[in-house]
Amino acid sequence: MKVKTEHGTFDVPNITFKARRELHKLEVKAITKEGDIDTAKFFDVLDWITNYAFTDPERSLGKFDDNIIDEILMTVYNTYKDVDQKKS
Repeated sequence: MKVKTEHGTFDVPNITFKARRELHKLEVKAITKEGDIDTAKFFDVLDWITNYAFTDPERSLGKFDDNIIDEILMTVYNTYKDVDQKKS
C-alpha cells in the first residue's frame, strides 16, 4: 500500500493479522499502570514499524532527520491502525 506523508509517498506492506497482534502487544506494553504512554517503550512500537514497513529502512529513511523519521513512522502507524478499524 502507499502511504502519503508531508515528506513523500512510501510503499509499505499491508499489515497481516499476526503482525497486527505483535504491534498491539507492543502498544499495550507502552501504557503505564496510570494510563500514560511510556515514551521509551513507544519507541519500541516505532522501531517495529520501521522494520516491518521498510525492507531497507536506512535507504528509505536515512536522508531524514530523526524528528521527520518519527513523523513518517507515525503516519505509517496511523495508517495501519486505520486499516484495522475498517476491518471491524
